[in-house]
Amino acid sequence: MKQLLLVLLLLLYFCCTAQNRNNNSSVLLLSKNDASKPVKLELKTDKLIKVKTTDGRKLTLVNYSILGDSVIAFSTDTITLRDIASIKGKVKGNALRKVGGGLVAGTGYYFVAVGYLVGTLALYPTAYLLILPSAGVAYAGHYLLGARRFNTTEKWALSINKVE
Repeated sequence: MKQLLLVLLLLLYFCCTAQNRNNNSSVLLLSKNDASKPVKLELKTDKLIKVKTTDGRKLTLVNYSILGDSVIAFSTDTITLRDIASIKGKVKGNALRKVGGGLVAGTGYYFVAVGYLVGTLALYPTAYLLILPSAGVAYAGHYLLGARRFNTTEKWALSINKVE
């Protein structure tokens, strides 16, 4: 029984670590303008990013590649970094935001369940009033867990850095 458990754990480990990894030599890096502490966030590779350009085009990029120091290429066109007005995507190094979002969402779900159970089982109808604000708290927690939008014209600077 112990050998079977060991084999299953090893199989789980290899399945989790054998995911396709992108070995690009460059990454998109966001840095905050006018910050007292330098904030740098790296966009996750092989994840969906949404780009709004300065001329008003809205693009959704899934399979994109980085060409040179200032160009992003995708299936139909290329975009230079200075043409990007805002970018939305998931970033690396966001652990505190993920933990906080999970706690907020979990708290919201807990109070939704409590309001529903107390209102239904105890026949106390005013407990249903707890459900709506709790659902809002749960939505806010999920919003923290999702992708972030960065305005690259004013607050954030987008650059391409080489991976070493």
